[in-house]
Amino acid sequence: MKKSILFILVLLLVTSSIFAQNYERYKNLLDTTITSENLSFDKNITVTVPFEWQKELKRDFPLIIIFDSQNERSHNYILNTIDYLTSNEQMPSSIIISVASEQQYRYIETLHEISNEKGLAAENEKFIFDELIPLAESQFNASKFRMLIGHSRYGYFTTSLLFSRINELNAIISLSPFFTQKNVELNDSIQKLKNYKTQSTKYYRFGIGNDYPEDFYKMDSVLQTLNNSSINSKGTLFKEADHNVTPGLTIAPALYEIFESWAHTQGKYMSNDFNELNKFSIFENEIKENYGSKIEFSLGALNGKGWYFYNEGQFDKAIEAWKLLIESYPNCSEAHLYILDVQIQLKQNYAKTIENFEESLANSKLYSENEKLELLKELEDLTK
Repeated sequence: MKKSILFILVLLLVTSSIFAQNYERYKNLLDTTITSENLSFDKNITVTVPFEWQKELKRDFPLIIIFDSQNERSHNYILNTIDYLTSNEQMPSSIIISVASEQQYRYIETLHEISNEKGLAAENEKFIFDELIPLAESQFNASKFRMLIGHSRYGYFTTSLLFSRINELNAIISLSPFFTQKNVELNDSIQKLKNYKTQSTKYYRFGIGNDYPEDFYKMDSVLQTLNNSSINSKGTLFKEADHNVTPGLTIAPALYEIFESWAHTQGKYMSNDFNELNKFSIFENEIKENYGSKIEFSLGALNGKGWYFYNEGQFDKAIEAWKLLIESYPNCSEAHLYILDVQIQLKQNYAKTIENFEESLANSKLYSENEKLELLKELEDLTK
């Protein structure tokens, strides 16, 4: 990676976002331009992070890379869909990197050299895996779970990565893709995955409208015969949908289905029938086995479990549940106050809890200064 990338990031980390988007669970961290060593031209990127994100914490998040962010209507719809599903605890909080494409480069950067000698698809692939993803991991706490979302030409390009980079990806969502270019037939290439085996599941979703119905039928037919438990794949045809409408029709069900297993496991933890919190690792292992990477439960689910036990009068279990919350979200300082409240009621020693709270609050960036003062006032009220 070029040193200039990190230098630019240091300068622009404080730059305010040019997008006037408001989210429930996310915030725009920065907009910047990086010079790709492999492509030899600039790429504009936007980094969007969960509201609980904090660089200093040893806490990572799944990575979602969205291409063609210059198409603001589709891009904003995708972001708002992610925000909606995250807000409703239906998918995990994620690091989102949006990548724009200049009109003069968009064609060649998604074109393979076998189709045209000017094609830069191989260089673009190296940009993503040798520059962009390492940057996301080192600077923005991205985990090893990686999802790519691409529309039209980037739908074709991301689908091609299902073959060349399948071991380095977890999920691909292709919106209005086509599968054929000169000397490239992705419908044939997919059959090479018939005997592919991996310990975790690879997800592939695509949606096509009235522009490439023949491509849909061909790919769907191949996927039906794939019969590979390691690859969870599905396509959807929207017969009368315009090329630019298909992204909005595809994205929500695709994201839901990819994270359905995660939500199911989280639901088992949230069930009122589950109270053996010492077996929490069972759920962590279940998620890691399916996705190949640790993915935390949502803050709301972990907090809700604590309040369930609290309202049931199971105070010891409430403390245990909130400690699990703190392990996943160490900057959620108020959880220490919930524990303190219970310890006071149980007449337990709470000196260590106050110490933990004060340390957490001092380091947390989850709260504004006024909110921190309110939490300190709450501490005072609890202990007076």
